[in-house]
Amino acid sequence: MRKFLSGVFVCCTFGVTGAALALDAVTIPVDSAAFVFSPGNWVGDAGRGGRVFRQTWNPGAYFRVTWESGATNEPTLVLDTSTYDGSFPPPVLACDLDGIWSSDLPCAKEISVSGINPKIKRHVLTGYLKKSQQVKRWGMENASGINVVRVMGLRVAGGSTPGANAAKPKWLMIVGDSITEGCGAYELEGYSHLVGQAFRSLGYDYCLSACGWSGWIFRGDNPPGDVPGFYVITNSVNGAGGKCVDSMSRWNKIDSLHPLLDAKGHISAYGEAGQEPAVILINYGTNDAIHPTDASDVKASMAQGIEALRKAAPNAHIFILIPFGQYKTQELHAAVAAFQSAHPNDQKISIIDLGPDAARALTPKNGYWGGLHPNPRAHATFAAQIIAQMVTGLRSSQP
Repeated sequence: MRKFLSGVFVCCTFGVTGAALALDAVTIPVDSAAFVFSPGNWVGDAGRGGRVFRQTWNPGAYFRVTWESGATNEPTLVLDTSTYDGSFPPPVLACDLDGIWSSDLPCAKEISVSGINPKIKRHVLTGYLKKSQQVKRWGMENASGINVVRVMGLRVAGGSTPGANAAKPKWLMIVGDSITEGCGAYELEGYSHLVGQAFRSLGYDYCLSACGWSGWIFRGDNPPGDVPGFYVITNSVNGAGGKCVDSMSRWNKIDSLHPLLDAKGHISAYGEAGQEPAVILINYGTNDAIHPTDASDVKASMAQGIEALRKAAPNAHIFILIPFGQYKTQELHAAVAAFQSAHPNDQKISIIDLGPDAARALTPKNGYWGGLHPNPRAHATFAAQIIAQMVTGLRSSQP
């Protein structure tokens, strides 16, 4: 017999007479208040929500779930892997259960997570999409991507009760390319994960929306990738004018089927109004520089993309991160300067530029910090510098 009780999917075993002999387990469904999903990353079986599953393609996206139990049974993640077609290895998760980490967990129908703390009653499991192959993640016009993580629930010991784990009202949106996705630092050591974790300690949730190969206008994932460029402009002249091609842009979408914006055209954490990010950090320009792109359209994309972000997140502090390799540096500085000139009262836009020494440290001859893709020590160093500049910028923009 199966039934839903107070947000818990209950599996019971009964005897022949119908009397309950044992309570085997309970599965906490994804629409329970016990689950929180990273903002701006997840869709479901009913738009941004639903009762059956939550799905993401973004490495670095996370969920956390809380429950109370006196038992020490290891919890089991329940996933839907029916979309996998065998052409790519399954995505890999990392999980933190009561402070104990498990890594390199390939997606499967069921994943038992070890590390439950027998000395406490309230348990917290946080799961991260650590990495996935850069193919088939975005989807097509009538179908979402298939290289995704699709969470259906968490099975815990019988008698457990789900907790209440509200999403934080403030959140940070981090957008970028393969460096931001974490290439070169796949053990959750990328600068973006570290920045996100720092902001969690400051009371924020965060969204990591990054895709290898992608840029302001360059397409993401293995060429010819199916992930649109961030804000694609065509037919510009000398970095001005042109037209934004919405079907080729991802700034306002989560995947091929689901908008990131609410009904008012604002970026939304979970699809409702009033859920705009408090902070945006964007790191694009590398792929626009090292792959064939139209220089005028890239410049126009920067200028018009910043304007679009401001309209979609009116109160967010926008940080434009100059690529570590110093790609498109002049164009990005010019785009921010033009925005500031046009909006002199807007104090919530900043440049973060780690400078030419960071780029020099990433040259192929210097193996200490890696190359185009920084190694973990470089990511950690960059993260420390970025966090300091973001905190300073946020303080200086306060009235």
